[in-house]
Amino acid sequence: MPLANQVVKNNYHTHMYLCKHATGNVKDYVKEAIKLGFESLGMSDHAPFAVLKDRSVRMYPEELPTYYKDLQEAIDLYGHKIKIWKGLEIEYFEDQSIMYYDLLEGLDYFALGQHYIPEQGSRDNLRSTYTLNKPEHLEVYADTVIAAMRTGLFRFLCHPDLMLYGYPSFDATARSVSRRIIEAAKECGVPLEINANGIRKGPRETKEGLRYLYPRKEFWEMVKEIGGSVIISSDAHQPEQLLDGAVMVAYEFAREIGLKVEEALDMTPKHR
Repeated sequence: MPLANQVVKNNYHTHMYLCKHATGNVKDYVKEAIKLGFESLGMSDHAPFAVLKDRSVRMYPEELPTYYKDLQEAIDLYGHKIKIWKGLEIEYFEDQSIMYYDLLEGLDYFALGQHYIPEQGSRDNLRSTYTLNKPEHLEVYADTVIAAMRTGLFRFLCHPDLMLYGYPSFDATARSVSRRIIEAAKECGVPLEINANGIRKGPRETKEGLRYLYPRKEFWEMVKEIGGSVIISSDAHQPEQLLDGAVMVAYEFAREIGLKVEEALDMTPKHR
């Protein structure tokens, strides 16, 4: 049941030390979540990805067993106090379908975090989502995440408005691409995530004034207009970020727009 005016006690976007830009192991986050009275915690560190090994900060393929071991130890120790979901945040590339099914064998869910898009039609030539600055970049991003959502492999779309991070304005292309993504998410039943990490990065001065680069207000106003499911995630990279001031601002952001935030998601695996 979605809640309009409450801060919920579940988080499904959580990182740990193996991604090389977070601190703490799984147990550190679980203990903090228990202290906060959370009902569930989804760990979703950045997935190992051979084609991104030299392009992005994430665990290496050989470190995946360490991640699984850390997850299982936390479940064994604290599973009677809190529900712990096993996940990975991962990009989608259409030609990697076998890899996704192999990874899911040891997991409950994938969070779709599209940090790269293929450029000039080739996965060998990738562009960071932080640097999309042309209309054709946004179109490729939309094509990619829509195709991903339609596979049924992903439980929610992380920071969907990250595509606008380096884009100069919320122009006609930004609006039409946003509509395509929001409508596809609604059709596929994939929640869209308001990401608190963008708030942690602080507002920036732009041609349109001082604002967060994400979450992007215009995008979320369209979500309000079109409908669909919305969640708020901490995107925690330190245990103390699970319910920090940025998360509280994210809930206020949603309230101001009039968005209803989902209380909880059922991450029971659909693939088994």
